[in-house]
Amino acid sequence: MGSEIKKNYILLVDDEKVIREIGKEMIEILGFKCLTAENGEKGVELFRKNSGAILIVILDVEMPGISGEVVSNIISEEFPDARILFISGYDREYLEQKIFSKKIENFIPKPLSVKSLSRKFNEMLSGNVI
Repeated sequence: MGSEIKKNYILLVDDEKVIREIGKEMIEILGFKCLTAENGEKGVELFRKNSGAILIVILDVEMPGISGEVVSNIISEEFPDARILFISGYDREYLEQKIFSKKIENFIPKPLSVKSLSRKFNEMLSGNVI
């Protein structure tokens, strides 16, 4: 057995401090370690430094600087197997029609809950993405 890095981190990128703090607590309750970033630029930087250990990237859609959509595009281009989960106060239909102009594969509306995160993590990590 080699010194394989265990993927057990979730990266949470959100400009709202309270979302990062509460989200981190919820993620840790679910048994994962959590990295947080307060903006898209720092999120990309953290992902690049820790990509071997990150299971899922949680991105707020609307952030100052580069948006969650742009962060997602950057990460997906460099790391095609990255799992990305969008979160937003806007509903999915609005985001798909007005922001992304396409279907969003993984999404949870705010406010987050341990139950909604657990369900979505299970879907994303088992490959049964809805």
